[in-house]
This record gives sequence, structure tokens and C-alpha cells, in this order.
Amino acid sequence: MRTIWRLSLLVVLLAPVDQLYAVHPTWVTTATAEEFFKGDFDGVSLTSDGRLLPAPAVTEVFNTEQAFVHSAVVGPGGAVYIGTGANGKVFRLDPAGKGSEWAKMDEPAVYAMAVDSKGRIYAGTSPGGKVYRFAADGKPEVFFDPDEKFIWDLLFDDQDNLYVATGPKGIIYKVSPSGEGKPFFDSHETHIVKLAWDLEKNLLAGSAPKGLLFRIDPSGKAYVLYDSSLEEMKAIAVDRYGNIYAAALSGGPETKASSETAAKSSDQDSTEESKVELPRAAKGAKLEVYRIDKEGLVETLYSSTDELVFDILVRSDGNVLLGTGNEGRVLMLTRKGFVTLLADTREEQVTRLLEQGGQLLLMTSNLGKVYRLSDVAKTGTFESDTIDAGMVSHWGTISWRVVDPSPSSTVKLYTRSGNTETPDDTWADWSVGYTKADGSAIASVPARFLQFKVEFTVAGGQTESIGAQQGAVDLVRVSYQQANMAPKVSSLTLLAPGVALAKIPGNPAGGVTPGGPGGAHAEILPKTIRDLESPRISPPSRRIYVPGARSLTWEASDPNKDTLIYSLFLRREGDSTWNLIEGQLEDGEYTLDGASLPDGVYYFRVVASDRESNPSNQALQGELVSKPFILANTIPAIDWQPAQLSGTKIRIRFAATTTVSPIYEAQYSLDGVHWHVVFPEDGIADSTSEMYSFELSDVSSQSKNIFVRVADTVGNLGTSMQALPAR
Repeated sequence: MRTIWRLSLLVVLLAPVDQLYAVHPTWVTTATAEEFFKGDFDGVSLTSDGRLLPAPAVTEVFNTEQAFVHSAVVGPGGAVYIGTGANGKVFRLDPAGKGSEWAKMDEPAVYAMAVDSKGRIYAGTSPGGKVYRFAADGKPEVFFDPDEKFIWDLLFDDQDNLYVATGPKGIIYKVSPSGEGKPFFDSHETHIVKLAWDLEKNLLAGSAPKGLLFRIDPSGKAYVLYDSSLEEMKAIAVDRYGNIYAAALSGGPETKASSETAAKSSDQDSTEESKVELPRAAKGAKLEVYRIDKEGLVETLYSSTDELVFDILVRSDGNVLLGTGNEGRVLMLTRKGFVTLLADTREEQVTRLLEQGGQLLLMTSNLGKVYRLSDVAKTGTFESDTIDAGMVSHWGTISWRVVDPSPSSTVKLYTRSGNTETPDDTWADWSVGYTKADGSAIASVPARFLQFKVEFTVAGGQTESIGAQQGAVDLVRVSYQQANMAPKVSSLTLLAPGVALAKIPGNPAGGVTPGGPGGAHAEILPKTIRDLESPRISPPSRRIYVPGARSLTWEASDPNKDTLIYSLFLRREGDSTWNLIEGQLEDGEYTLDGASLPDGVYYFRVVASDRESNPSNQALQGELVSKPFILANTIPAIDWQPAQLSGTKIRIRFAATTTVSPIYEAQYSLDGVHWHVVFPEDGIADSTSEMYSFELSDVSSQSKNIFVRVADTVGNLGTSMQALPAR
């Protein structure tokens, strides 16, 4: 924690004075795997605990010029044979890296390849699944025809018996060296997609669509080692200790999709976008990678909601490599449970992983190529996701942290800026390299967006082992200052006359006033801290009726998220001067005691200022003026005309007048017992002077007086009484 604060202080001290547009800088820290993963990798790896480090060199060895590489096997002399789609071609890659077309099959896809103890190459094709054996010159001949649509995998035992995984009946065939085959295991599944041997020479088989992992003894007796919740047990590998690694997935391209598209002689692998989410319990995962120990205990090592694994390779050092899609990357699972984004091929899928003479080969699809993974590259770069400052801003400093610095590698950072969300030709060029990890002033021009680049350089003659974390960068921090912009009062609402806003007593700090007397100390703290239990956070107000009260509420915002202070002004219509009522309001509401002011039409003006977050000479403000409203404290006046008696009827007539507030309603009552509404003579009460008249019929001789009450629109109430004529 001390390191973080020390870096923060350094950035503030190094920031040029003429760049301080606002008091408080904003810090953007990139430190987690999820944050780094949004960037672009070229010769740089990423670990699950958020460390960037030099990656193995990825070198293109051979381009098949086909869409897909589905299978590969190492043959005699170290040559690699590669099965592709959708043209059914097989390629040969010699140990020197020279590749050429070796055979052309009648079927469009070569999903499986194998080699027997005599070095003969075999291929399984689909659809119209057949197993071919190749002559030395690459000429294929049908070795076994199981009358199945798909051949998904091939695997030899020590006696050169060939096991053939098929679909859509989910049968494994056992084929003798002479080519005689018969069903070895009927899974009652639709597809058996993957085969492997455990250390006891039991056959391991992965199925679809239930995603089962079978262990089958030499007699053909099967036992389900694991029933996954996903659809396809796609890849299987076994380490030297007998641990089984298996990848299950849903929505994979080689079960449901291929069973449909291959039948149409067209291989269409999934092209949906995906990303790596480093280890977690992924809800709704469509990929899970398991480790099953010799006791049958299953551990989920890795899961993802949008990644696919096509192949697994266990290396001699115990690390497990995963060939993934759909961004063509290789992940490494270490024995300690960490995940590293090891390499990026720039293709869509890494479909097969092979070791050839101690070197690792990566087979890809979309497009079908072969890459070699070797020792750490001499250079590698990582380009971050863009940092959005929200508006044109001045950049402060950039700092980073190197874990266990390596004497064989150096780290430089670069920045560039622009005003489009995605970097393009309109952006400024990359800056000169920054070499001070504890903080350097950013040289990029003011703009809304910034991007940083991390460059690793390995010294000549020096190499790092694959996956070594020496010299890794695990944190990059950037600061910026926004240009100060004026706050905005976006709305102002006048509440009904007589509505007062009463604060509900409460202390959010539980009886303790944070920040010392009056919260003085808290005023200088960052807003995120201040708002935790700040006295500024007021409990909601309760609306009550208070005669003469006029309340208003308002909403305001600040583009810089500065603290706002409000001033409230009042002006009477006809006056030219605004009178300050309150100058240090923190809440967006106020109740005016209108009973203390003379009758008239008035206006409120709310002014929002960011002066608490900026120097006085840089503070800005915004304002909004209310609609006109009436303050009236004079009660309505009632002027009687003499009551007129005509037979059994009494005619009542009176005038009601107010000063500024229109009359709202008039009512009358005989002796104050029951009240009745009466309309003015013009039929509508809408002015400050109204004439009322009405007749009373069959009035009891016991009724002596008539009462009248008149209310105006702000709630003032005037009452009066008149004696009734004698009857």
C-alpha cells in the first residue's frame, strides 16, 4: 500500500503546473488479467494473476493454403503429416520446415491421422468415413471401411491394432494390422470424438452429445470416469503420473456443426468471437478443462463462457498447453494452477499441438497454417485498450511495476493519444520510450483518449525459458487532468404552495461525525472517500404543510464530477436585483418562508459552483431560473351586498378580492353547520376579483347567519359572516 501512495504522490509532483486544469487528477490503473486482456499481444504473454511477460517466439513455418487443419501426426524421421479440410488434402512437413502437398483424398475432410510401429501413415476421412493407409510415395489405399459417416480419431496400441472413433453411431472399432475390424465398444452416444491411452493401457474415449469420458479395459468393458455438464469431451491427454486432462465444450464445431456441414462437403468451423477468462467458476460455461487423478477425483482447472479448446498437450515439465479458439491462442496451465496466455498466432483457432524434436508446433485453422513455438522472442509488445478521459485532458505521468527484474530483458513504455475511440491515422505518433518505472511525464498531446504500449527486449545471446515470470510487468498506472468545465443545473422544480421540506433526523455515521468538527478534515479527502459517510449525504426529506412555504428542488451535474455548492437567489417581479438567500447549500432543495415576504410575483435562481474542487480563479458555475411563482400572505377580502328577501327565497351576493393570488374556491354555510361550494357569476374562479351570488330557499326561521369562506391558490383563507333578513 505504501508503494501505491508513493507512486501517486510522485505523479502529482511531476505534473507541470500549466497542465493542472482541475484540482484532482484521475488515476487509471491496469493491473488485472481481465484489464490487460482487452489489449493486443505480439510476442507478450499474460498470466492469470495479471502479469505481462515476454512470450515464446511464434514463427510461421508452413501455409497449407487450406481453410482448416484438423489433424497432424509425427512420422518417421520427424516429418509431420497434416490433415486438412475442406479439400481433403494431406501435407508433409519435413524436419527442415519445408512443406508440400503429399496426398489428395476423395473425401473433403481429414479429421484423424495416426502412425503405426512400422512408420506407416494412416488417415481417417469424413463424410463417408474411411481409414486409409499410405504408401511411401503418399498414395492412399483403403485400409478399413466401417460404413460410418465420420472418422473422428485414430489410435494404435502396442500390437498395432488400430482403434477407430466414429459417428453418428458412437462406435469404436478395433482393426487388426491386416485391416480386419469389428466393433470394440458401442457407447450408445452419437459420436466418439477423441481417444487416448492411460498408463494402465486402458482406452480413454470422449463422447458427444453427453460429454462423457469413458475408460475402457482391453476386454471392451467401459466405465464412465466423468459425466460433464457440457456436450462434447473434445480433448484428452495423460501425464507421466497418470493424471488425465480433458476438455469438454458446448457448441463446438466438430460435433453438431460438422455432422451437418460435412455431409454437405463443406467444413465450417465456428467463427464467433471469444476471449479468455482466466480461472474462475464460470456460470453458463461452454468450456471446462478437468484434471482427473488416479483415484478418480475430478478438479476443474479452467472454465470459460466463450472459449473453445481443440487440443491438449502435456509437456515434460508438467505444464499443460491448450490450443484454443476463436482467437488462435495457446494457454498454459501450470502445476500451481495458474493460467498463462502463452502465444497468439493471429489465426482463429489452434486446432492441434505437436512436439517435434523438442520443438512445439501449432496447427491452426482459419487459416490452415503451421507455427513453431520456440524460446522467448527477442522483442515483444503489448498495446493496451484505450483509456477514455471523458473529454480532452492533459496527461500527467505513467508508471509501472516490474516483478523480479530480469538482467536479460528491459522494459520500455510508450504512449499515444487521439480523439477517436479506436486508434487510427488521426492519432498522434507514439511517444519516445519511457524507462523510469517509478514515473515519467507523459509526452503525448492533450486529447480524450490515450493508449500505452509495453515493449520487452531480451538482450542478444540471452534466452528465457517458456513461462518464466522474471521481469514481468504487473501494473501500469496513468494519470490525467480534465479541463475544468462548468457545472450544469439541468432542472428546477417548484413544489405546490404550502409544501415544506422537513429533514428527517439521522446520522449516517452512527453517532460519529467523520472528519472532525463540522467535517473540516473530510473536505480535503477524495470525493470517493468523503461520500462514504459524509455529512453531505442527507437523509430524504419529508413533505409537510406549512402556510406560506414555497419549496423548490433541483438537479445538477458536473462533467468533471467536482463537488458542487449551490447559491439560491430570489427576485421580485419588477425589481432588477437578485437577492442572495443562501450561498452554501449542499443539497438540491430549499424551503422559503414566504410568510416573511410581501405579496408579489417572484423568481428563484439556482447557481451551481465547483469552487470547492478548483482554485478560486478557475472555478466555474452554471445556473437556472425558475418559472414565476406567487407569494401571497394577505387573506382574501369579502365585501357583502345586502341580502334580498323575496317570498321564501333569500338572495345572497358578495365580492371576493385578493392581492396577487387568484381566487381558488368559495363556500357558504348556514350558521356554520354544512359547507357548500358556490361558483362565481362568470362561472369560473380565475382572477383576483370575483362576484358571487346565489339563492337560499325555504330557510328555517332558526337560521340567523350565513357564513362565507374564500381560499386563494396559495392557501390563504378569508372568512366573513352576514345576518340573514328577518322572516
